[in-house]
Amino acid sequence: MDADNVHNYRRHIISFEILPFNESDKADQLMIMKIKGSAFLWHQVRCMVAVLFLIGQGLESPNVIDLLLDIERTPRKPQFPMAPEIPLVLQSCEFEGLKFICSSDTNQALNEHLERECRSYKLQSAIFHEALLNSSCIEIDNNISSDHTKKKGASHIPLLSRPTEPSYEERRKKLVA
Repeated sequence: MDADNVHNYRRHIISFEILPFNESDKADQLMIMKIKGSAFLWHQVRCMVAVLFLIGQGLESPNVIDLLLDIERTPRKPQFPMAPEIPLVLQSCEFEGLKFICSSDTNQALNEHLERECRSYKLQSAIFHEALLNSSCIEIDNNISSDHTKKKGASHIPLLSRPTEPSYEERRKKLVA
């Protein structure tokens, strides 16, 4: 939270779609989240996606979204790790009364750069996939440690039971102190 420069934390999400990515490998179905808003807060999308991942894993109920958005019931953001930034792409920005113009040379350079990046990531993916298929580790029971006692699984702490971030007022007070 940038309490020094941002004083309005209300944002309007115009649309939020979750769509299947049209790749042929159905074993690892990838999804695309298309989010359109009037503006976004710092790390807002990464936090939104992290909550959706927790819901998708069955660790949180879908109604946690309504509870987190209810600032009377949940005036502060619970602490939780954000979704990784690597798969997130800012595709475009639009501003009223302003139109971006791209020369054909710049457009070609951008397309060549994106094609190189795509090939590089596909190659990395193929290398890791092949390593996974050919791994020759000896399998052990992951639930039993070397001293033959049961391992404790990581337990999930519900979002609304976690410590929270400082409020806007607390951050502002700290800034002026």
